[in-house]
Amino acid sequence: MSSTEESNHEQAGQHALSKALVLVAGAAVSALQPPRLLLGVLAVACIAIGGSLLDAVGTSSWQRTIDAAHTEDAQQRLQAAMQDTGRRLGFEEASAPPTIGELRTALRRDFLESRGGLEDPEERLELESRYLDELGALEELEPCGPFEATMRGAGLELGRFVEGVIEVRPGDSLVALSRLAYQIPLLLWSGDPFVAILLALLIGFCFALFGGAIARLDALETGLRLKPTAWDGLEFAWSNIQKLLQSVLLPLAVVAILSGLLAIVGIPFNLPVLDVLGGIIYGLSIALSLVSAVLLVGYGAMMPMLVGSVGVERCDAGESIQSSWGSVMARPGHFLLLLGAGLACFAIGLALVDVIVVLALDVAATSWGGIVSGGAMRSAGTFTALDFTFDNLPSTTSGTATAAGALVSFWEQLLIALLLGYVFSWIATIGTRLFLAMRFIVDKQSPSVIWLPGTLGGSTVQVEERPEARFESEDTFSEGPR
Repeated sequence: MSSTEESNHEQAGQHALSKALVLVAGAAVSALQPPRLLLGVLAVACIAIGGSLLDAVGTSSWQRTIDAAHTEDAQQRLQAAMQDTGRRLGFEEASAPPTIGELRTALRRDFLESRGGLEDPEERLELESRYLDELGALEELEPCGPFEATMRGAGLELGRFVEGVIEVRPGDSLVALSRLAYQIPLLLWSGDPFVAILLALLIGFCFALFGGAIARLDALETGLRLKPTAWDGLEFAWSNIQKLLQSVLLPLAVVAILSGLLAIVGIPFNLPVLDVLGGIIYGLSIALSLVSAVLLVGYGAMMPMLVGSVGVERCDAGESIQSSWGSVMARPGHFLLLLGAGLACFAIGLALVDVIVVLALDVAATSWGGIVSGGAMRSAGTFTALDFTFDNLPSTTSGTATAAGALVSFWEQLLIALLLGYVFSWIATIGTRLFLAMRFIVDKQSPSVIWLPGTLGGSTVQVEERPEARFESEDTFSEGPR
């Protein structure tokens, strides 16, 4: 190859990489489009409803968070706070220690009685502050269902990831991502494997349906400059739901089968004498576990791409996994660079969206609170920026103010659902753009060629899917047959 050809080839590669970086970075903005936000909110609502039902019918309980950073020292401090509260409320002489529900009831009764005898506003605020601190300590100790604990832990790690990116602490961001993608699912699996399987199926189905719809919308917009509706995306996803589900769940099923096989094979080797033989062939278990680890790591990095590949090419699960894995292995450095750029843009975008949401809630609570004063607005708009557990002040209302506070909380949760919908929308969007970008870099195939010419099967959009001349003239691979 001549020096001129080498130079042209290098320039073409740099041009492809620069376009791919722009494509991936734009996912943080494209995910805010109303059709995608709507699909994201629907997905979040379905996951929340299904997870709450699992918590309601399940018998297992967790602490308020699965976060491993929640140390024993913190637990001991909370236990001490609960004991102090019990002694102050007169439970020290009881034959059995009070339950958290009994302490909460007694604490509320004591607060209402004490507040009724105070006229000084400063004293009332001081009493309310002490009540909220004690109530918060009880809530931290109160067990909850596995879904609530998982989501709370995920929210904590998401906040740490965003803070790490904004404060330029990449190590903290990577640790938060590892906890979010690995440690939290592992803890849930270790503590309650049955619930972990049900949650995986629930989230997998929602991501296949709603994520597949968002992936198709992004493929049409990125490649053909079309603006389909959310219903168009849902029609496409439902008509290809089998391919989408297999792409999302097949790698996990393979790992589950390997793990179950190892568990069954290992049962006889717990017996005397046979345990020695089991130790000898333990290397087989290590080898299969190594395969499972590679599958899990690859799945964690490329799971959105699997849905994106179906949204772009409408391929089956095997082709989706093969094409995604092949492109990543062909240019792993490029993939990591694109993934890092996408995550950084997402963190900045999520921080801005979160600040706007929290500010809007504060402004609404302050403005409306000047008209409708009273206990119903005391806990409104008290969220903290970059706190994705969405903890605010507990309500201190009684009587009709309780119903008013519940309605205020409903409207606040609706805005929070939009924020969570943005997170879901970005995950599906970035998967599509990573797939298109890697195909552009590795296969020299323009994003405008999303699949064979023809109408969109499973969609109401009717269009000849052919490369656009304008887009094709901008890249360096427009000459020759495709």
